[in-house]
Amino acid sequence: MANDFNVRLRRSNGNLHLRPQGDLDGSSAWVLIHTIRKTYSGAGRVFIDTRDLREMHPFGCGVFKCELRKGLVPPGCLFFKGKKGFEIAPNGSKVLIAAGSPLCRCNGDCENCRCGLKKRRQN
Repeated sequence: MANDFNVRLRRSNGNLHLRPQGDLDGSSAWVLIHTIRKTYSGAGRVFIDTRDLREMHPFGCGVFKCELRKGLVPPGCLFFKGKKGFEIAPNGSKVLIAAGSPLCRCNGDCENCRCGLKKRRQN
């Protein structure tokens, strides 16, 4: 496990908010899983903010997904914030991406705009 991996957590309105920081390898995935296991009461939603995750090791992502599939948190109560959530979100959970933040920074004026901003401006 990377020495600098940690998980910040807070509770708000009956929900659990986790913010892991560092590289997600196998050991880090277990730290995150054990943090959820110790702090999730079985009620409310669990939000995992992925913006401070740096390198996403495939083994760590696999370990995390596999353990969550075992019913640690019901998939409908599990929300990942940020595009890195797609790499670790098990089926049935949701990945939230902030509206209005295009994936590229072209402002819609590049020739082959992939973010769709150009098309939205034309309509």
